[in-house]
Amino acid sequence: MRTHLPYKKTRKMVGASIVAIGLSAALCLPGCSTSDATSADTASVSGSSVSSDTTTASSDVVSAADIAGMDFEYTDRDQDSTYDEASATHVALSQSGSTVEGSGAVVDGSTVTITDEGTYIVSGELTDGQLVVETDDTVKVQIVFDGVTIHNEDGPAVYIKQTDKCFITLADGSKNTLTDGAEYVLEDDSDEPYATLFSREDLTINGSGALNVTGSYRHAVCSKDDLVITGGTYTVDAVEDGLRGRDCVKILDGTFSVVAGGDCIKSNKDTDEVRGFVSIDGGTFNLVAGDDGIQAVTYLRVTGGTVVIDAADDAMHSDLDALISGGDITINAGDDAVHAETSLAIDGGMIDIQSCYEGYEAEKLYINGGDTHIVASDDAINAAAAETPADKAAAEASSTSASDSAADGAATAEDPDAAGATPPTGEGSTTDDAAIADGEMPSVPDGADVATGEVPAMPEDGTAPTGEAPTGGMGPGGGSFGGSNEESSERMQNGGMPDNAFAEGGATMGDENCLIQITGGYTVLEADGDAVDSNGYVEITGGVLLVSGPTSGGDGAFDYDLSATITGGTVLMVGSTGMAQNFTSGEQPFSFNTISGSANQSVAITDEEGNVLVSYTPTKQFGMVLASSPAFEEGGTYQLVVGGAVSGANADGYTDAGAVSGGIATEITSSITATGGMGGLGRGGGGMPAGQSGDVQRGMR
Repeated sequence: MRTHLPYKKTRKMVGASIVAIGLSAALCLPGCSTSDATSADTASVSGSSVSSDTTTASSDVVSAADIAGMDFEYTDRDQDSTYDEASATHVALSQSGSTVEGSGAVVDGSTVTITDEGTYIVSGELTDGQLVVETDDTVKVQIVFDGVTIHNEDGPAVYIKQTDKCFITLADGSKNTLTDGAEYVLEDDSDEPYATLFSREDLTINGSGALNVTGSYRHAVCSKDDLVITGGTYTVDAVEDGLRGRDCVKILDGTFSVVAGGDCIKSNKDTDEVRGFVSIDGGTFNLVAGDDGIQAVTYLRVTGGTVVIDAADDAMHSDLDALISGGDITINAGDDAVHAETSLAIDGGMIDIQSCYEGYEAEKLYINGGDTHIVASDDAINAAAAETPADKAAAEASSTSASDSAADGAATAEDPDAAGATPPTGEGSTTDDAAIADGEMPSVPDGADVATGEVPAMPEDGTAPTGEAPTGGMGPGGGSFGGSNEESSERMQNGGMPDNAFAEGGATMGDENCLIQITGGYTVLEADGDAVDSNGYVEITGGVLLVSGPTSGGDGAFDYDLSATITGGTVLMVGSTGMAQNFTSGEQPFSFNTISGSANQSVAITDEEGNVLVSYTPTKQFGMVLASSPAFEEGGTYQLVVGGAVSGANADGYTDAGAVSGGIATEITSSITATGGMGGLGRGGGGMPAGQSGDVQRGMR
């Protein structure tokens, strides 16, 4: 069986190389890289888009976000939902004939067009019509929805064609509904319009009324510039995206129920470093997405609000950077819970990730605060190589060029007598070239040592063997591949190769751009794959980290490719022993031990007086414990108690005070140096060597 890396695992194999019989084919996927962004908005590194005098398909696509240059503010008028009813123009919609009292609006059949600046109070119903805004591009328009129902069978219900900025105010106590048909009559040589409420200009929606929008054609609400919402109650249902602002989406307040076949909230400007962002600063959200819950190109920012997301793909996704500094967030995701390509900072908030494939993923992950709980079917937190919008655009351009070249080559092969053509002389390479072009791993030749890169001897008859994925047995260092053939472990999915093969000359490299840094916060992780997984470094300087790792032999509670250090904070990790790793070093002592326990048995570490220094109740059985506490001293001895009753513990079983009674106690020793056998297993066992750095994939972005 030919085995390739499945989706999501290809990123772990950066820089891997496979040698085929009679052919040296080096495969090197793009290395991870990013700006050195930190957690604060203004501290994140800004960058320039890729540009050149000669524009190509990818030349203007952003490679970094200029977060300091972004406008996260809300103007006074954005938040001002007042209006003067006496001086406003009143528009009464009716399918039999709309009427206008005042100036600045005209009626043409079932279409009402606003042509001048001012305030317009609109009420009534159009069963098949449209409200249009088309003014000079230097003026602002305020439209008050006060009991509006508009359906347009072949276009937007509301179409803001031209103005400087349009404000839609939802009158207090009003209920307003906009719907469209499944097919539009598009403008000449254009894919526009494409939303029930469609604006080519900046659009702000405020007020305290209700707005129901159904997008049967594509999107529900879309602005090609800024989409700003500061209040109101929204029920949105769209076949594609729910709320979409090309330049940005900013939401200060409101109540939102959004069901979307695509993304619920999205900004997609990919050619400007200060645009293409989403900022959630308040409000209550219930988002159900067929794709991503919230999606941004440059920056996804959550500073407040109550957000519940059920997404088929990522719950929150940014093609570059992301920040969560506040809010109460609940997530169920089919893929990543929160994904940012270059950097993700968790500075605050209550984040409850109840189910996902991977929890937090970015090239650089910073956990500085907040309360995080993650349940993941693969890795809980992961630092992996970035692929920016510019990278993707360049790859697409290269793929198109390669396809064109392949087509030319195929045409030449059909006519070997053509000028310059060279007839084939053999059966060709056994390497899966198509897989390499797609970024997949070629198959492993029979007899090849995937840990050292050595290849088997050439058979005497010259016939190259086919690749077969290992199905069990012993891995490098004596560790078992773990479990049955059905087990979803990284060794199995990666063709028998662990993703943290440290040995020099081994099959994988670490990446110096990849980092997980924990400086604060309270983080609880439960993972079926690697709980803490970095393709580069791990640095822990503060906070609380509690981990219930995998039970499979091919994954670990702690997995890194280069080094892992600890200088502060409280850590208690438990998991399986097959791929277990220790810290490489630290200024704060740590202790690694192979001690077993069952699911829901407490684990507590006490000092000589019996005081609990750290405790946790894991949700799975375990065979190893890795712990560190500010109370640990170099060479100090402590009691590790499994199955005792811990006083004063919270719902996770955590406390750093109190006492423990009962249970089985084992004496352990702490040190700032990784010691012991394979994998840093202080009491024996298999795994990878502790304290060793791996090969480095270099090249900062």
